[in-house]
Amino acid sequence: MMIVIKPLIFIVVNMLVGFLYIFAIKCFLFIPSKEKKLFNRRIPLTPAYAYRKKIWLIRKIKKYVNDYIRDTKDDSDGSRITEWEHKVFHNTWDKITFMEDLKFIPNSIKMNIRHFLTTIVYEISKQFLRTFVPYLMGKYEVNKYIELLDKKLDVEILKEYFNKYVYKYVLLFVLAIHFLIGIGNMLIYLCVK
Repeated sequence: MMIVIKPLIFIVVNMLVGFLYIFAIKCFLFIPSKEKKLFNRRIPLTPAYAYRKKIWLIRKIKKYVNDYIRDTKDDSDGSRITEWEHKVFHNTWDKITFMEDLKFIPNSIKMNIRHFLTTIVYEISKQFLRTFVPYLMGKYEVNKYIELLDKKLDVEILKEYFNKYVYKYVLLFVLAIHFLIGIGNMLIYLCVK
């Protein structure tokens, strides 16, 4: 009786190991859903990865929107919008090369026309980035949409799909592989003994 039970332990242990590391992946992704504390200190890896990334994503979107609104009011050379406006100016300047092909126009006039056209494109982009986009953001209340995204982006739905379509099949596959490894270990044990 003991000769049969000892080798079967190899199968059970191997399948248990396979189950544990697949379950550990599930725990890392989805368990726990809220931050846990022990002696008023946050336990690392809480909330689970998917919940942390959702929080991170919403904060990042809010930060980008607020940074953009703040940059629209900043005319200094260090603001991101000012850098975009300068890129538009330089790219437009580089694109208006057709003026140089006109041989009958003096160079000073060509440069003035080129500068005038580039300045028009620059001013249009400046008005668009600094007034029209913030106006649209205010009119359509972008912050409310971010809050709505926070509510609608439900990690529980992702968890449900994960359990239904990924976890179950990966677990069965890993358990089958570990079952075969356990049988191999059992046969080696029986051959050596």
